[in-house]
Amino acid sequence: MKVGREETGNAINSIIGAGSTFNGVLNIQGGLRVDGLVDGEVNVSATLTVGHEGRIKGEVSVAQAVIGGTINGTVRAENQLELQNGSRVEGDIFTRSLIIEEGVFFQGHCSMGGKDMPLKG
Repeated sequence: MKVGREETGNAINSIIGAGSTFNGVLNIQGGLRVDGLVDGEVNVSATLTVGHEGRIKGEVSVAQAVIGGTINGTVRAENQLELQNGSRVEGDIFTRSLIIEEGVFFQGHCSMGGKDMPLKG
């Protein structure tokens, strides 16, 4: 069975592993999983997954995200943002759809809108 591009939106193309640190601007075509530390700007064309030990300090722009770790900075998720139990977000959120599980820490402002919502700052 051939898998179309639409069905591979959750595929992980790049990984920042546990114990790894990245500083700078990260532009990913496809999906990204972060289990280490990223200090800088993160741009992901598909799904960003931040593991429970993952940390991002900086601006995040993605199609969608599943956050289990920590983000300090503005998060712009074009389609959907899911904050899992134990995650921590300190910064503003811009998204069309937001899922927050019990046990999440969020400090900032959240703006949800339709197709005309500004997703780039």
